[in-house]
Amino acid sequence: MGFYEKCSIMDEMPLAYCVIELVFDEDGHGVDFIFRYCNKEMAVVEGVPVEEMLNRSFYEVFRNGDRKWLVSYADVALNGTKHTLKDFSPEIGKGLTIYCYQPEPGFCACVLLPE
Repeated sequence: MGFYEKCSIMDEMPLAYCVIELVFDEDGHGVDFIFRYCNKEMAVVEGVPVEEMLNRSFYEVFRNGDRKWLVSYADVALNGTKHTLKDFSPEIGKGLTIYCYQPEPGFCACVLLPE
């Protein structure tokens, strides 16, 4: 049982929240991430049911997904840094502010605020 399963306390939070596990290539570069936890609001913000995101890779769920945030997510997962990302998300057609922190090494937790 992963720590992210303890996140159920966030299920009803009125802000989109997810925990992602980073996937790295043999050179240590972040190449993808897997949704390990998504609260109900994630489905509203992303426009995809939670069941279709959980335990799936971002690029499996969003086939034309932008890779611009991977470096920041990897930095959080590897180094425990915190990032605030603000940019347009072509996957959902909205601007997003994403607050990221490391809940456990190898993972990045995100709070997503659509504009």
